[in-house]
Amino acid sequence: MPEKAIIDTSVLIALERISMLDVHCRIYSHIILPESVVSEFGTLSIDCYSSEKVKSSMIRLLVFDLNLGRGEAECIALASEIGLRLVLDDLKALKVADNLGLKITGTIGILLKAESLTIIDSAYDKAKELRDKGFYISDQILDNISSYRK
Repeated sequence: MPEKAIIDTSVLIALERISMLDVHCRIYSHIILPESVVSEFGTLSIDCYSSEKVKSSMIRLLVFDLNLGRGEAECIALASEIGLRLVLDDLKALKVADNLGLKITGTIGILLKAESLTIIDSAYDKAKELRDKGFYISDQILDNISSYRK
């Protein structure tokens, strides 16, 4: 059975932009969204998720001392508490999560996983589509995706 994951707002927005929001339900058995993520994103059109109120003293540190957004802070705090994979894209938040030893991936990782499971034909094409729709994806990342497929 696929694992569960905690997903941040930016990943939801990115995948919705390329009509792939439902890919989470095909990769993960269940996704957990902190209440702040649901607040930031709005109503989701998928049914493999639950929302969770995050009560952690870590949130204050992450928001006020490290200047992370509320959604990222709640995602990191929740992943730290329950040990699930964390899916987020913000570079600063990724560094914090990595320093905490959390299992992390991002939107590109989701696309690569979807390709490996034959849910999509090409992670590279979807990443290019995402970049065409205004999301920052460097040429180096696109080249890495292309190399990954070989």
